[in-house]
Amino acid sequence: MPSPTAPLHTTLALLALALLAGCAGREPTTATPSQTPTPQQSEQPAIQDAQSQLRQQAQRGDLDSQFQLGSSYFVGQPEKNLKQAEYWWKQAADKGHAMAAVSLAYLYTGRDAPEFANQRDMLKYLNQSAAAGNPMAQHVLGNLYRRGEGGVPRDPDQAQRLYQSACQQRYEPSCAALGGQ
Repeated sequence: MPSPTAPLHTTLALLALALLAGCAGREPTTATPSQTPTPQQSEQPAIQDAQSQLRQQAQRGDLDSQFQLGSSYFVGQPEKNLKQAEYWWKQAADKGHAMAAVSLAYLYTGRDAPEFANQRDMLKYLNQSAAAGNPMAQHVLGNLYRRGEGGVPRDPDQAQRLYQSACQQRYEPSCAALGGQ
């Protein structure tokens, strides 16, 4: 069962990744020897150090670090590398990390890279994340059952159960879907 701080930790991790993406996207300025380093120049070693620490923790088996490292590769920090994103998310998802599982499910839709499209694995990780209580995964799976898409049969009752579970966790799109049924 996820800890009560898991959503906060995930939100903070995503905010940190967004910050990293914004910082790394800046053009570096060149300083002459008489100038002091600009904030942009002093950020680069900090970003590299943070990425290095994250990699070390991920290699030691820390699930959140594996998820965050996969996410950083997905968004392009230090570089966009979907194979690395897949590798690290898979490491965490296969040990029960629900956000890594839903991230893998998204990757396997092939929306960002058609070469990753894999309906069987998309459903495997989406179901795994939904079963672990991830409201986003429950909602997406509910949509698939409602429409009979993505390799699942049309089953409005199953869709409603998934929406209800996500809505009980205050996942607004699922609450709205229940109101529209």
